[in-house]
Amino acid sequence: MTHIMKCISGYSFIFLLLGAFFVSCSKDEPSGKSIFVDADEQSRSEFDKWLERHYIEPYNILFEYRMPDRQTNFGYWVTPPTIDKSIEIAKLIRFGTLDAMTEMYANGDPQRDPTLFAKMYFPKVLFMVGSFEISNTGAVALGSAENGLQINILGVNFFDRNTRSVDIIGLLAHEFTHILAGTRPVTTEFKAICEKDYVGDTWTSAGNDYLQLGFLSNYGRKSDGEDLAELVASYLTHDQAWWDGQMALAGASGSAKLEEKLSITMAWLDSGFDVDMAKWRDVTVRRISEIGSIDWQNLDD
Repeated sequence: MTHIMKCISGYSFIFLLLGAFFVSCSKDEPSGKSIFVDADEQSRSEFDKWLERHYIEPYNILFEYRMPDRQTNFGYWVTPPTIDKSIEIAKLIRFGTLDAMTEMYANGDPQRDPTLFAKMYFPKVLFMVGSFEISNTGAVALGSAENGLQINILGVNFFDRNTRSVDIIGLLAHEFTHILAGTRPVTTEFKAICEKDYVGDTWTSAGNDYLQLGFLSNYGRKSDGEDLAELVASYLTHDQAWWDGQMALAGASGSAKLEEKLSITMAWLDSGFDVDMAKWRDVTVRRISEIGSIDWQNLDD
């Protein structure tokens, strides 16, 4: 399992406990249906029907928001997502990730299926978890990819569409990159560029000179796999002006390394997946600017 994480210090996470469950010892059964009941045992809601139209039919992807306990990490206390936040996340991912990939992959050829890239490589399960997974060191897992088949999205109940939409789109790009790299590995030249500066789990205590060393984040210093995923996610969710600004901050040495990594990554996506990374970035950035046009509650579309 691969994770994208961030290190939090000096902040209290006590508020996360407010989402915990308290199970009654009385003989009375709860009046509502358990969120842990399998989907095929529950009546289909309007949200289920919307997911069938926008996830299952075009992409063959299961958006799992009921959080069956057999799929959760038993090493953490976690809570299920609320329905309203699940709907918002589903709307966002469809607009900013899946449909963006379809738009990117389309080339005007009527014989080419524009959904093919997503259908072939995107994982078949998106698994929603209401809370974050927090380690005893204070590191917070935002999401993870499992065996190329599933992406877990954590902290759904704390999603704010006005402040975290880009984070979610970036998270999906990060985890999807791990899946693509597991399918067709990037060349060893990528790792060689900054090999001596990968620091493993000690990235949490690394300095703030990551740009000058040729990385886009400290987390990228954990390994070449995380370095690649951070580069793809950052590039796809920011415009050229942002990239130019990062290159200026990186200085001559750092920017040269980042530009070389970007060149290798673009060639890898082009030769391995027939993907134009620059076009993918343009489509994603434009859609991010249009997030305000999403109808967050309508399930009739």
